[in-house]
Parts: sequence; C-alpha cells; structure tokens
Amino acid sequence: MRKTMIISLFAAVLTALLCSCGLPGGANYSPNTIKADAVTSAGSYNSTPATNVAVPEEHSVPDGTDLAITKDPTDETVPVGEGAWFVARAANFTSMRWEFIDNYGAIHSPDETGQLNPELIVSYQGDDTIALNNIPLSLDGWSVRAVFEGESGPLTGKAAKITVIDYENPYSTIIMRYSKAFRYGVPSGDYCKTNGISPRITECYSVGYALYDIDENGVDELFIAAYDSPAYGYQRNMIYELYTVVDNEPYRIYCAKNTNELYLLDEGRLLSVSYAPGITSSGIYHLANDFLIYEEVYTEEQSADDPNRTVWRHRVDNSIGYSDDQPISAAEAYEAIDAFHGSIRLPDLIPIG
Repeated sequence: MRKTMIISLFAAVLTALLCSCGLPGGANYSPNTIKADAVTSAGSYNSTPATNVAVPEEHSVPDGTDLAITKDPTDETVPVGEGAWFVARAANFTSMRWEFIDNYGAIHSPDETGQLNPELIVSYQGDDTIALNNIPLSLDGWSVRAVFEGESGPLTGKAAKITVIDYENPYSTIIMRYSKAFRYGVPSGDYCKTNGISPRITECYSVGYALYDIDENGVDELFIAAYDSPAYGYQRNMIYELYTVVDNEPYRIYCAKNTNELYLLDEGRLLSVSYAPGITSSGIYHLANDFLIYEEVYTEEQSADDPNRTVWRHRVDNSIGYSDDQPISAAEAYEAIDAFHGSIRLPDLIPIG
C-alpha cells in the first residue's frame, strides 16, 4: 500500500513539473515517457495580439445612417515571401485607414510597418482592401485592422492576425519569437505567459540557441538556453526550451518553469531537476523520437514517520515500467547527483537576443 502511494505521488509530480508551459493539449505523460507537444511552424500558439482577433466574416447592414462595420478582415497564414490581402467594409463611413499592431501591442501605419519590415511590399486594391506581398518572417504574430470615420466619430474594427510559416526551416519562427522577446530588454513574466515561452528567461540577459542531434536520428534538436545569465555555475547552461521536428513541424519537448530545470549531459542524455512541496527529484532521461524516457531518478521526500526528516529513494527504468523504489542514503544520492552536474554541457550557443 505504501509503495503504491509513493509511485502515484512520484508520477503526479513528474507530470506537473515536466509540463510544457501551457501549450494546447499539454504533455501526454505515461509511466516512463514524456510526450512532445505539437507547435505550428509559424510559432504563434498562445500569442494574443493587443486586440480581439476572433473576427466574424460579415455583419448585417444596419438601418439608418449610423456608422457600422459590415466586414472585418480575417486571419491569414502565409508562407514566408508570399502574399495576402485583407478586406474591411463599413456602412455610412466617410473615410477609413489601416493599422498594424506589432507583437508588443504598438500601433503602426502601413508606411511605418513597411519601414520596420523592409522586405514587405504594401499596396491597396480598391477602397476596402490592403495587399501585402513578399511577407517577411518578422511580420509573424502581427495583426491588421481597419479604422472607419463617421459623423459620430471613429469606429475601430477587429484585428486579423498574420501567421508566417517558414517551411525551409521549421525552427526559424521559434528563434524569431525569442528575438522579439528580447528586442527591448529582458521580457516580463506576463510577456512570456502571453507568448507561450519559458518564464525562466526573465532570469537572463539574453538567450541563445544550438542545434544538436541528441538522439542521433539525423534530425537536429533545437536548444534554447541562457546566453548570458546572472546565475552562477551550472545554471548558466540551463535549457529553457527543447524542440524536435516531426512531419516538418517543430514539436516542443520541454519548457522550463519555475519548478524545474533541464540540462544536457555528455553522451546525449538529459538531466531534469524538479522541485515540489515536500519532494525534489533529479532524473536522467534520453530522447527517443519525440519522447523523453527516464533512465534513473533520485528523489528526496518527507518521511511518512517523521515530517522533520527526509528520505532518499532511487528508481531505475527496467524497460517494462517503473522499478520498485530502492532506499538510498543521502550521501549516496548526493554523490550520484554531483556526478550528474559534473557532466553538464551544451553546444556553443548562437545569441538570439
């Protein structure tokens, strides 16, 4: 009975701590694997513009002379370098203008948007359509909306979101997202939450990335890690996010939260350090396809007999499921964990922000 309770608690802790920063669907957890999360190659999940982008296609035309929007532009997903157009209409308006909203919520005119994205070509087709051509990756996550003027004053329409996909390099939008995050300094926790990136990056001055085929299957994984951090020692090498590619789309395997850390070890293994009330763990994992599979885990938890005392346990994967917990002394556990930390490494990082 006691052993069953310990195993259940350990599984619950790993599920909670090795999650993926709130990606839609979350990480699928099984006794000895962690499933990756699908992410669109445009990298726009959990990214909410400054305006409501849930846009109806058409509105009914009202009676009388009141200004009313009859059509808002719709969201567009575009391959990098291609084009898209946006249409907006209103009843009883005297003039209209287009506005663009960047990833920080700042509003720009079409001319300013072209200056900030030099490759972009902006043109107009009739009175109700704005056309974008040669759309660059830097426009990913932006939004566009129309503002109509009438006798009663201006009326702002709902924004349409622009998602840009780079099919040649599925990781490019992930890297671009972090570049945007550090454009004006260290991002806030709210910014990280809104844009679906690791909240741990608020602890460093900039981030870098590395491509490394950790499972030696011919596909490089993407590591996002601290490039210059105020933290000391091995924490400088902490991995914030880890991605692989499945069907030419990036899959996020891991995203660091405030209660867990991930490090790359020699021989392509990964060290996960997790914290929770009453229990901590240090585990070795390896990547197989888009799964993280544990090899061994050391846990420290409160003693059931004495809440002021902790006990250490060691668990080894027996390739079938969980092996039984084996009690281990604190000295033995610390020696093993110190050896893990001594093996931490990371490929040379290319700075992002």
